[in-house]
Amino acid sequence: MRKIKIIFSGFLLFLSFGFAVSSLAKDWVYTVQPGDNLWILSKKHLKSMRYWKDLVELNNVPDPYNIPPGTTLRFPMEWLKYGSSVATIIELTGEATIIERNTGHELVAVKGKILWDNDSIRTAAESNATLQFTDGSKVLIQAESEMKMERLVSYGATGMADTKVRLESGRSHNNVIPHRGPGSRFEISTPSAIAAVRGTEYRISAEKAGESRAEVLTGAVGVAGSGESKNVPEGFGTISYPDKGPLDPVKLLPAPDLSGFPDTVLRVPFLLKPSKVEGAVQYRLQIAKDKHFLTLLYDKAFPSANMWGPDLPDNTYFLRVHGIDGKGLEGLYSVHSFVVQAHPVPPMQVAPVADAVLQQPVAVFQWSEPQEAEQYWFQLAADESFGKPVADIKGLTSTTYTPDIAVVPGVYFWRVASVDGDGKTGPFSDPQKFRRTPPSPDMSDAEMDVEEMAFRWRKAEPGQSFTCQVAHDPEFTNLLFDDKVREPQYNLKHFEPGTYYIRVAIVDSDGFAGPFGPYQTVHVPAPPPSPWAFSIPGAIMLLFML
Repeated sequence: MRKIKIIFSGFLLFLSFGFAVSSLAKDWVYTVQPGDNLWILSKKHLKSMRYWKDLVELNNVPDPYNIPPGTTLRFPMEWLKYGSSVATIIELTGEATIIERNTGHELVAVKGKILWDNDSIRTAAESNATLQFTDGSKVLIQAESEMKMERLVSYGATGMADTKVRLESGRSHNNVIPHRGPGSRFEISTPSAIAAVRGTEYRISAEKAGESRAEVLTGAVGVAGSGESKNVPEGFGTISYPDKGPLDPVKLLPAPDLSGFPDTVLRVPFLLKPSKVEGAVQYRLQIAKDKHFLTLLYDKAFPSANMWGPDLPDNTYFLRVHGIDGKGLEGLYSVHSFVVQAHPVPPMQVAPVADAVLQQPVAVFQWSEPQEAEQYWFQLAADESFGKPVADIKGLTSTTYTPDIAVVPGVYFWRVASVDGDGKTGPFSDPQKFRRTPPSPDMSDAEMDVEEMAFRWRKAEPGQSFTCQVAHDPEFTNLLFDDKVREPQYNLKHFEPGTYYIRVAIVDSDGFAGPFGPYQTVHVPAPPPSPWAFSIPGAIMLLFML
């Protein structure tokens, strides 16, 4: 199996595969600070004081005890103190296991636990851990990943560290600090690649099939192997395979737009809909409590830009989202801070259901009982903004409430908020609309004006009209007329003599029709015979008599 080396491009320009050896052979340069002298610096940094005189000669120091601040001194790497270093678990979400280097025993990982050379850490599903190394570099080991500490060395108080870890499987998000001298090295190897970088943010993965993916977010990385070398600049990624060199770098997908996501979340779980990224076949959503994403509270890939966030306690959070292309390379990310104010969660409204139509003036409201709720705050209003509530009742302990006022005809909105045992009031439920219909028209004094053949009933309220139906049968299956009328009357003059059935409903100003009232039976009489009908036969008889 060939190894592919990925080297920070700033070094790759003048270094070959001997990067680690050549870099460690250089001198460490120190800038003298006020109060320093060569004796103090030698005790602090040299592994043996026998190098003291050599250090004086190397740097041509005229007075070892009085060195002007700002003077630069060279310390050969082989003279410097060095020793074992460690990696510390600074954040942990979920479960992780540490495999000890000497015994092979598996221990439960906890925050603050130290890892030594050849120790390994393995994260469980939906878990992640962040390691911090001696030089301050941080590695976020994501879910279902395993990483081994292969070499952890520090060079005394110089700030330089030589770190080599191996990502056996899974993914890591790495933030490596700028190099502090020739002894600084941070190398992550996988089954098919070696990533040796300094001063960059990047992601690397080790897949089950053997390939590795590297995505450079800041800085630049050089990839070399199988006689080829590729320069991967910021915003590009590449894929490496065990049996061939790295592919040509490709541009990572751009960061999605999160400007449409609110700063305050009142519902959990919550829906996140960033802008679609051209070329993305998946999207990854990650949520953390800190803006540096040292630990992930949530990490999930979705097949589309419609993503659901989890149920989170009330707090301040940070989310980041990036697209994933068809080759599995994960793109640049966007970060958004938000506050969750969703607890105690509001009840689910049971009755009246959305857009319900009520005919009775007394309304009964019912809702569910959330786990956190001890009391409820109920509001009823004629406007969705609840500027002037018709009812505004706090301290309810039942999930059913009947206002002690009659609900007049019109459109209404109602909502409920939960209050927990500490007296904290959560957000209101979404306003739910219902309508109290206008009553059936009062037909108690309706009458048929036989002379004008007009059926009349009582006037409506200002702005209201009527729907009128006329039929041959009381079931109104054979409608002769079905339309709106503005005046409280309908003229039947054009109807043939006979019996008809008529019913009327009130129509509100917004066009909503209430229920029909009881039908009325009307009779259209036959017209009286004309006087000429009798005079014509008489005239004919008179002619015969003459």
